[in-house]
Amino acid sequence: MALQRCLIVEDQVMFLQLLAKMLESYDWLELVGTAADAHSGLQAIRAHRPDLLIVDLALPDGVGTELLRFLQLANPLARALVLSAQAASFVCPPELEPMLLGVVDKTATYESLQRVLESSLPAVGPGSPAPRTLTPRQQEIFELIGKGCSNKEIAQQTGLSLGTVETHRKAITRRLGRSGAELVRFAALHLKQHQKRP
Repeated sequence: MALQRCLIVEDQVMFLQLLAKMLESYDWLELVGTAADAHSGLQAIRAHRPDLLIVDLALPDGVGTELLRFLQLANPLARALVLSAQAASFVCPPELEPMLLGVVDKTATYESLQRVLESSLPAVGPGSPAPRTLTPRQQEIFELIGKGCSNKEIAQQTGLSLGTVETHRKAITRRLGRSGAELVRFAALHLKQHQKRP
């Protein structure tokens, strides 16, 4: 499985280090570089063509949305997380919405930031795995959900009781922050991306 290349552009050193440390817990991500300003960020995008860009909206020499536009041209399949101290007031330009995974409030606690990342990162790029927080059994059920199986069908295929499947499904819902039709769509997308891998 190919690693998803990640680039962080953030001018606050301590915050950048926090993000870099946090990303170490995601085994499908490879941090290929960091930058502290827009100019360095553009150079890093040109050099690495990352699959995921985590970028501060306000940089010393520019704005993060300009980097998003550049990345969109360099790697059309790339996705991005925007960091902002005014996350609530951020309005994404319409042409950039397809690549935006979310907006992270820089004033949020570490735990809040981690929740946003965990709910967003699994959707990055083609071939992304199910979230690392799922157990092997939950991942098996997650993939069967992606195939359109009902709880009863999952129980038959796995040899589990219907009640156990329902318990696992509730746990998956909590861990991924997705439920109902949204969970089915997410699981189906995950399965489709894996089927496309060479």
